[in-house]
Amino acid sequence: MSTHKLQPVRGTKDLFADEIKIFNHIVATAKKRGENFGFEELQTPIFEFSEVFERNLGEASDIISKEVYKFPDRGGNTLTLRPEFTAGVVRALISNGELQQVLPKKFFSYGPIFRYDRPQKGRQRQFHQINFEVFGEENFFCDVEAITLATLILKDLGVLEKTTLEINSLGCAQTKINYESALREYFTKFKNELSADSQIRLEKNPLRILDSKEAQDIELLADAPKISDFYSDEAKSRFDSTLNLLTKFNVKHQVNQRLVRGLDYYTSTVFEFAMNFEGAQNAVLAGGRYDNLVEKMSDKKIPAFGFAAGIERLMLLAKLDLPKTRPIAVNYISENEKVYAFEIAQRLRKSGFVVEFVCSGNFKKQMKRASQNDSRFVVILGEEEMKNNEASVKDFDNSSEQKVKRELLVAYLEGKT
Repeated sequence: MSTHKLQPVRGTKDLFADEIKIFNHIVATAKKRGENFGFEELQTPIFEFSEVFERNLGEASDIISKEVYKFPDRGGNTLTLRPEFTAGVVRALISNGELQQVLPKKFFSYGPIFRYDRPQKGRQRQFHQINFEVFGEENFFCDVEAITLATLILKDLGVLEKTTLEINSLGCAQTKINYESALREYFTKFKNELSADSQIRLEKNPLRILDSKEAQDIELLADAPKISDFYSDEAKSRFDSTLNLLTKFNVKHQVNQRLVRGLDYYTSTVFEFAMNFEGAQNAVLAGGRYDNLVEKMSDKKIPAFGFAAGIERLMLLAKLDLPKTRPIAVNYISENEKVYAFEIAQRLRKSGFVVEFVCSGNFKKQMKRASQNDSRFVVILGEEEMKNNEASVKDFDNSSEQKVKRELLVAYLEGKT
């Protein structure tokens, strides 16, 4: 086996104990808040038939055209590792008849996402997201409620002040048609000055040019038409009502008329929480409304709203001071006391303590291991302790040592921790 095969694949990362604790804390925090808002957990497969994503994300989107992991299986099917949650969630709801039930329905998911992108800080080829979806509610209060949920999750994690909420509206269907026409007319005059990708976008979906990160495209955006000039009265009223309600509930935000998000299925409200410091990948949490997506996959028109957040990006932002677990070490002086020590270790575990029991090694090595693990208490068991049905408990924090009867050991340690 060549050496490079022993390294992780480029764009992937191994997570160990301390990072896993932060990862799990983020998921648990999001899940708890979601349950507070009536969301139920849903898990979908990490791969789907490619059509599920291609039909719904838009073939002109960067995700579909450049970033998906797509492969044939042995049965002749073409499959894609999920590059985002929403399309797969919609497929799951349709497949399982969930949208035939009483609406609205709210779902929370989390898990790995796969995109063939250029790896850098905060951007991997396999990463993880938390994801929230609401189906069957079209009122703008739903948009505000979901954005409020997102705000509270970021606040709970201590990262809200490190982000800026940017929001926009894509208007109604006619707004998009008229705006795309105006963008096409404007950018056609500068076609040769556009990046190669945006020249393709100009033909397929000129809205995607607004999402470009290329310098020559950004320069041309300064004088491009603004979508607000194409709102219908109804679309303008809805967006104004959304902004007013956010203000009423003290959700700080700013309008960004260039914000369109990277997926073709969005309609009306779109938003993102952008990291507000230099050198960071921009969006940490983003989403919006997609009222036509379910209809693309079924014969039902069901409005929907949702958002997702990158867990790894949240880990970069969150300076979490999580309590560190200090295991209780159960050590034996000789092999004669090993079974007795193991019985005590099991009893302590049954009572809820985190216990480190070294299966081999002399007493000196066991004590060294306890120190390395930052154990506060070491339960020491020798010939005398076993004979008297007791244990010696050493407290590393104050260097004290106490003899404790076996039947009182749990209560003693509970009183000390």
